[in-house]
Amino acid sequence: MIEPLDDGGIAHYAFNLTEFLASKKIEVLLFTSRNFEFKGKNTSFEVFPHMFKMANKLISAFPWLSRETKYPSLLRRVLKLLEYPLNTVESLFLSGKRRTEIVHFQTVNLTELIMIIAFKCIGKKVVFTIHNVRPRHESLRFHHRMLYRLMYSLCDHLIIHAESGKEEVVDLFGVRPGKISVIPHGDYKFFLPPETRTIEEGKETLGIPKDWKTVLFFGAIRPNKGLDNMLLAMPRIRGKIPRIKLLIVGEPCESYRRYREIVEKEKIEDNVFEKLEYVPNNAVSQYFFASDLVVLPYNEITQSGVLQIAYAFGKPVVATAVGGFNEAIDEGKNGFLVPPHDIEALADRIAEVLQSKEKMEKMGKHSRYLSDTKYSWDSIAAQTLKVYSHLLP
Repeated sequence: MIEPLDDGGIAHYAFNLTEFLASKKIEVLLFTSRNFEFKGKNTSFEVFPHMFKMANKLISAFPWLSRETKYPSLLRRVLKLLEYPLNTVESLFLSGKRRTEIVHFQTVNLTELIMIIAFKCIGKKVVFTIHNVRPRHESLRFHHRMLYRLMYSLCDHLIIHAESGKEEVVDLFGVRPGKISVIPHGDYKFFLPPETRTIEEGKETLGIPKDWKTVLFFGAIRPNKGLDNMLLAMPRIRGKIPRIKLLIVGEPCESYRRYREIVEKEKIEDNVFEKLEYVPNNAVSQYFFASDLVVLPYNEITQSGVLQIAYAFGKPVVATAVGGFNEAIDEGKNGFLVPPHDIEALADRIAEVLQSKEKMEKMGKHSRYLSDTKYSWDSIAAQTLKVYSHLLP
């Protein structure tokens, strides 16, 4: 299993999948970044944190390089690209030493094309999980489409989390449908701490009055996430629920200034709570415990780990009808879908859920039911094993 991103949603996915594959008596090795978020944690599999050693040392020495804004992000990618040939050699050596039969990539990067070509040259089977059809959540340029087309053609099998994503991959990159398996995104119950908290206790830890309603917007802040739509919906929600607080929790991957301008223009400063930084795993629970509802007003997405965290904590959700959300949300049972950019519909659905304690509790229970059944890692690992079995003689 190769996962070079070291933290965030894809690292969480790779860790959980590898752990459950190992529990099924599969010998699986994880080749990942030196700064792998779960490094040192007891696992049922071996972890080789060999990627980007020099780049990560420089990032540690100059913390500003870890920012997700334009120039630090670009320079960080250049540093890692320079080190990538060495990482490729290391992964090939490890694969040969352990007689690996299948190499499974968990990433969104084009640089993995180098490693894929190398593994194909020595006769390994290659599986690639497509977490985002459009990795930068924008229209792909011609050369990007051609490179992804080449990369996917070299892979023996592809995995994606939604039927809509599969259709998009077939259309954009000319991939044969039979080469793609749709396997849902697994649950994120590993975020649940041993001791649970009530919503009231969660709000108290953040200094929010217990009688206020809370809506959580969680995760990296990018243009495709639609935070501006949620901020514009707040005055309409406040008209129905005066004591309402929007929790904005996540690291901005762009300038946050335009969001602050909306907050000031709409005069909703008292209705917004901000925690604008990457949230480590051990701190995630406090924000979900404190939320009555989780909102995902995205403009474009393939699938989202945030949705699975909401399900794990038993939260109702309101999301836009884009990408895999149409398949992952049971309309009216654990949440609602609204058209993208429809501010009024977004506000009205959120208010509808928050105004009924019975509806919030019922929807939250169904979210947790989905996490325990349809999206359990045991099921996801079993489906992934079928893909591996199909590829081996």
